[in-house]
Amino acid sequence: MSSAKSTPAVTWNYRADILTACNCDWGCPCNFNARPTLGFCEGGWALKISEGRCGDISLNGLGFAFMAKWPRAVHEGEGTAKIWIENTANPEQRQALEQILKGKLGGPPWIIFAATIDRWLDTAVKPLQWELNGARSRLNFGDELRMTMEPMRNAVNGKETPAMIVLPEGLVCKELNMTSSETFSVFTPGLKYAWAGKMAWYGTVEHKS
Repeated sequence: MSSAKSTPAVTWNYRADILTACNCDWGCPCNFNARPTLGFCEGGWALKISEGRCGDISLNGLGFAFMAKWPRAVHEGEGTAKIWIENTANPEQRQALEQILKGKLGGPPWIIFAATIDRWLDTAVKPLQWELNGARSRLNFGDELRMTMEPMRNAVNGKETPAMIVLPEGLVCKELNMTSSETFSVFTPGLKYAWAGKMAWYGTVEHKS
């Protein structure tokens, strides 16, 4: 009988700020297990890690994004996705983040989303401009991904209308601070869309394998 022991799986964890946008109306019905507003989904998530690790590799301070398009609801698959990683990451950090986001190291939410992707575009390593400023947060990943948030406003009097969605069993985040997208665009070969005045939110997340 062999006495060989299996190698322990690499574990990962991080705490991060998150900015999110998509083509759904404010609130996004997908947050409540309903169909996307337009019947298809274009959007994704951008995160800036405050502290985190993947095995022995530090992920502190790194930013990344996962943007995709799906022809129907996300869970119905056939998606096309692209990953962006901040150019301050070294090769080991880039590899770790790519493995996490493609679901190869387990752990929600990425193992769930990765299973819905049929086509992965080449991962991009780009400069990240990140400004966390509540409902006016913004980010640029090179010239390929842009997201600028603005407060939702009352349609009658134009006043800012803060709102929060609390999801005790939320896959990505438990408390979503809702905003509107002033600009949201992805322009890269194989993945192109632009949406404004649609769903956006920001928050803080803790993910782990």
